[in-house]
Amino acid sequence: MNSSKKLIILTVIILLSIAILGHAEDEEKWRNFEVAMDAGLTLPMGELSDWNDSLGAKVGYNIGTFGGYYVTNSMCVGIYFDYSRMKMEEPPSEGTWDRKFQMYNFGAYVKYAIVGESNFEPYVKLTCGAVWTKFPTWVTEDLNRLREQSYDPALSLGGYLGLMYYTSDYGAIFLEAGYRNDFTDGTEADYRGFISTINENLNYVEIRGGVTAFFGSE
Repeated sequence: MNSSKKLIILTVIILLSIAILGHAEDEEKWRNFEVAMDAGLTLPMGELSDWNDSLGAKVGYNIGTFGGYYVTNSMCVGIYFDYSRMKMEEPPSEGTWDRKFQMYNFGAYVKYAIVGESNFEPYVKLTCGAVWTKFPTWVTEDLNRLREQSYDPALSLGGYLGLMYYTSDYGAIFLEAGYRNDFTDGTEADYRGFISTINENLNYVEIRGGVTAFFGSE
């Protein structure tokens, strides 16, 4: 069993354990579900900012949505989808070679909130899922053709700190910041027999805000 599969299994076990422990809390819930939309900035680091030595990504944007079930008033588990897009730092030729970095993320999350009497609610969120990358890539040996190439999916893990502010009994706005690591080392893309490989894991910071609605009081 390779290290990526072991990491996936370990992460799933941790998420399930947190959910089970949260379910053991004896309290009356005032919310059952949450649904949210968000948008923000993606800040590339490492391999992303130095892609192919000269085609590095610069700060871009992300949009997404997520929804989950509250096991308790503090513990929520759910699924998410988000999309990130970044431009190249220095395109080889403006217009002709202007390509984009794109990432599609889908997976599960667990969130623990510190619930109190205040309208402010801080929380910690962990994510585990898959990422599909589509990056500017030279697809010929003599570097005369650059295209947005789709690579194999990879494991993606993230950790976030956030703050929610309740604007009504069942509505809130939030701001969160986090770090995501994509285990893309060794993933490949095939263009007419020309194989391209990502040789490092990708890491980046995300800052985003959004709105959340809650449903299903008991």
